[in-house]
Amino acid sequence: MVITAVMVHKQRAIVRAFEQAAATTATTACRAEQLGLKPGMAWHQLVGHAVLRCPGDGRYFLDLANWQRLRRRRRRMALAAVIAGLLVVLAVILLTTRAS
Repeated sequence: MVITAVMVHKQRAIVRAFEQAAATTATTACRAEQLGLKPGMAWHQLVGHAVLRCPGDGRYFLDLANWQRLRRRRRRMALAAVIAGLLVVLAVILLTTRAS
């Protein structure tokens, strides 16, 4: 859980750097070094999700639509996990009160 939170935090920092540099199109794409970034696991996950796209020459740009899509998907998954947890707690409560 902690690793996931750290990874999401790093991804947000990467996205913020691209937003601040206005590197959101193929023509405004930048190299990681230009933004003061070091590609690591968080970077490569964003590339895998097509949030960071490479038009060539080692330059990347932020695909805002894919970033928003990824964020929505993560929120839905988190909500589903919370609902599942609440259902488990409710089931335990119901089963323990019936057993009494």
